[in-house]
Amino acid sequence: MFLSESTLISKKGEKIPVRLSAQVLFQGNEEIGLVAFFRDLRKVKRLKQQFLDQAQYLHQDKMISLGKLAASVVHELNNPLTGILNYIRLMIKILGRGSLSTEQIQKFQKYLDLSGSEVRRCSEIVSNLLAFSRKPKLEFSEVNINDLLEKSILLSKYKLTLQNIQIKTDLPPKIPEVLGDFNQLQQCLLNLIFNAADAMPDGGSLTVVSYFFPHKGLVEIKVTDTGRGIAREDLSKVFDPFFSTKKEGKGLGLGL
Repeated sequence: MFLSESTLISKKGEKIPVRLSAQVLFQGNEEIGLVAFFRDLRKVKRLKQQFLDQAQYLHQDKMISLGKLAASVVHELNNPLTGILNYIRLMIKILGRGSLSTEQIQKFQKYLDLSGSEVRRCSEIVSNLLAFSRKPKLEFSEVNINDLLEKSILLSKYKLTLQNIQIKTDLPPKIPEVLGDFNQLQQCLLNLIFNAADAMPDGGSLTVVSYFFPHKGLVEIKVTDTGRGIAREDLSKVFDPFFSTKKEGKGLGLGL
């Protein structure tokens, strides 16, 4: 059996990708013929290209979200780092005055505790950003939904605050873990949050809620906003892949 891919030219000059399967026929030790089959691969190639295009769109959408996150994280890190720097300057100034009183030592302990807390917050923000930036290889594990929501809100908090958007959450403590890919779920949530923020350029309210329905064995996440909503003529298109009303480069719809 001989297998190979090749290209045939039609009478109209069109290139047709084909897979050739051939088998030599023998009678005894003598070759008496050849049976060959050509399979038209145009549909297969077309589907493969569509898959590659979709992967490219998904990657582009993630890079758009990552760019927004990076800008947000820079500002989000600036606040705790400024606080830490101020504590250090204050302690250096106090140390320059000579020996420390008991009260000053207690204040130093408080400053150091606060600085440590802010450093941990910075570390968590950076860790979340690094996790989000990894290549989208599906890795299923038990996911704590409330932890997922809290980390997604933390990453987008500065952008929302800057736009005067109030964040409301209702995350009951006894939500069971679900099986999923944390990174992909977070990307989906961040896209929902960013879309909500884009719909509220003059401020508003964003509400994130988690539910558990024991009788259905179902965990539900709800993200709502007070934005302008979706135009009636676009409602039928919202679940079309990559549909977006935003300008080019600003979003790719359901790439999330």
